[in-house]
Amino acid sequence: MPAFTGFRELDFSINVRGTHWRHRRALGGELRKGLRKIYGRHYETWGAPGVNCLHIARRAVYQFPPRRAQAHLFVAAQPTVLRWGLRIQGDSEHWRRFRFRLEHDPAALTMIVHLLSVYPLTLTDLTSNLGGALGGCWRFEHDELTWMEACTLPSASILNDIPFRIASIPEDVAVDLAFYAEVAPEKAVAWGDAAAERLLPILLALVPLYEMCVGGLKV
Repeated sequence: MPAFTGFRELDFSINVRGTHWRHRRALGGELRKGLRKIYGRHYETWGAPGVNCLHIARRAVYQFPPRRAQAHLFVAAQPTVLRWGLRIQGDSEHWRRFRFRLEHDPAALTMIVHLLSVYPLTLTDLTSNLGGALGGCWRFEHDELTWMEACTLPSASILNDIPFRIASIPEDVAVDLAFYAEVAPEKAVAWGDAAAERLLPILLALVPLYEMCVGGLKV
């Protein structure tokens, strides 16, 4: 397999046939190398079966193939957007641990707000385009935490709104909570072989939050 030289237009498709970017000899391997420089051999990458999405996780707490809900870092090439960040899927031990920490540990909210304020991240539920069980999404805009009702109507938000809304989600409701950044496919293609360099800063910044969900890592 040739070395990864960047995303191609073909990669942004609902069909994985002909794509190779997720492979460990392509972008998957470059991201793994970047993570292992800091976290040793704990982290691995997997191409999600049948989907143009790369999963990144600590090997000891990730099940592949992903037959159950679990937290993981991800890169997803969709027809209209490239997204990358952290997903915490509901009905899982990781989701319950995240909610417990957010309710009982002030440092969890501090970490979330810091990430949202420093990086171009959106926090929402990806089960629908309108924010799923949350009913919207959070972003920082003009140095202010902003709540986007139905991911369209902006209003100023207070910090405690984050744990309040997340705690209000019923236990049995499907949820795919995500912290992610995104760019248009043509911008991702223009990155060329610098794609891993563009993606890694946010993925690395999200690792402490991921580790909070999965139980922590001592390195």
